[in-house]
Amino acid sequence: MPKSTIPRLLARIDADALDRAVGARLTDRQTREQGPRGPAVDGKSLRGATRAKVRKIHLMAAYDHVNALVLAQMDVGEKTDETTRFRPLLDALADLAGTAVTGDAMHTQHDHAVHPLDRQATTT
Repeated sequence: MPKSTIPRLLARIDADALDRAVGARLTDRQTREQGPRGPAVDGKSLRGATRAKVRKIHLMAAYDHVNALVLAQMDVGEKTDETTRFRPLLDALADLAGTAVTGDAMHTQHDHAVHPLDRQATTT
């Protein structure tokens, strides 16, 4: 296989679709016997982003502490902040029933408590 095959393949892949597929697969592999799931929602800037000469990448992720897995993540974008990405991030998770969704102080907003509750989760 020529050296350029892998970079060309990676350049053609929809990174968001791949991320959703991997997150869904990891979520499907979880079992209730492993303990209660509790996705924690938080955002982080990518390492080196502050020195970047291009747009600084800031990702928001739902992380499962029980299994040490990132269940879903998304780019926050330049013209928005984490609060606008909270709902779409949780919507990327198929099943929130019986989970305790946690977030930092930025997510102490009415909609950020109501949305998980509408999906049979609890919030803290």
